Amino acid sequence: MRFLDEQFKDLEEELKMTNQSKEQLKSKILHSNYKEKKQNVMRYGWVAVGVCLLFLITSPFYSTTMASIASRILPISITPSYSNGQYNPDLTAQLFELVEGEGYKVNSVGVTPNPYTIDVSLFLEDSTLKQAIETIEPKIRSYLFENGYDKYELKFSAMAEPPAAPQEDETFDLYDQVCEIVKEVFTSYGYAEEANFELAGLKSGLFSSVVTIDMPDHIKESAEIIEELRSEFKAQNLKIKDIEVYTFNLKHRQQHNRWGYVASDIHNGMAGKSTYQVTGVSYKVKKGHSYVWLKTDFNEPPSSEIIQEIELAIKEYLALPETKEQIQNDDYTIQLLLKNEQSFLDITK
Repeated sequence: MRFLDEQFKDLEEELKMTNQSKEQLKSKILHSNYKEKKQNVMRYGWVAVGVCLLFLITSPFYSTTMASIASRILPISITPSYSNGQYNPDLTAQLFELVEGEGYKVNSVGVTPNPYTIDVSLFLEDSTLKQAIETIEPKIRSYLFENGYDKYELKFSAMAEPPAAPQEDETFDLYDQVCEIVKEVFTSYGYAEEANFELAGLKSGLFSSVVTIDMPDHIKESAEIIEELRSEFKAQNLKIKDIEVYTFNLKHRQQHNRWGYVASDIHNGMAGKSTYQVTGVSYKVKKGHSYVWLKTDFNEPPSSEIIQEIELAIKEYLALPETKEQIQNDDYTIQLLLKNEQSFLDITK
């Protein structure tokens, strides 16, 4: 399973939220105000709630020991990425908003495993990094404690905000124009569903650019569509010198995209909590079957209670209407792996 290690490594770059990606995210959701994810502690009764409150009242400083206890009191909460048409922010998005709420401009918030690290990068003008850390770090540690995270190290960095590059602004404008034309042309040929996918890309050059088109392999009029795109780019006097075409299987890509959300949701429900020892996630779709692997740091299977807790949480998540919409009728295998990549929990359909 060497390819799993490569995919786990590649995933690290995907777990970062930058200022630009945050703005792109905001433009895709229906509401701009994030709602805090609620922890369902009722099944553990008022005693558990009382213990958590006691820790919060008597311990103003974050402690990994207390967070470890909290991670056992709080049940696993696997939340769908989207619910009722609204985006549910993950840890990086929540921390991004938390730091911005303290009045700081954020360059990026990244989370990487092995060891689990939260890296907060700031744009600073009127304060020093030391001053920013004194303000932000207690807030982040308190948030982590309240949500049962006890495996994260914190790193902070600062940089001067670079001025906006005019060429980048022009590139974004050109890309928006290209995407709009591509969507209109595909729709005019009766492929409105396909047009909803991001089929256009842009390779920027000094004086002109190359448009890349992802062409679903079931479309028979692909040559005609490309010619019409060339005509439209020319008619609108866009600085496009060529079009490169790449074919793909739409059904496979749709399934792959859906399971990206599912894999991420399951991973986010356990990552950063020492009870579950999750160190990474990977997934793929092969011959219509979806595979998800969650790698852990366990040398031996954990207790039967922990395994049952994980299994119950995943099955409850899979039974949610939002998740059912994502997985549709796909066959799937979800595995939790020991450090040697042997499975200790399999959930299949």
